[in-house]
Amino acid sequence: MAEWKCSNCGYTLSADKPPEECPSCKEKCEFMDVSCYIPECGETGADPRLK
Repeated sequence: MAEWKCSNCGYTLSADKPPEECPSCKEKCEFMDVSCYIPECGETGADPRLK
């Protein structure tokens, strides 16, 4: 599962793939993969440097 961030409002969610419409702003936004792939990120699953 990946962490996705809405390019419009900044909403983040965990999902296998991003939704068609953002659950927060209700827009069709581009979602960026902000998943952490290195151990330094800890337990959150998201890389704080990408937010």
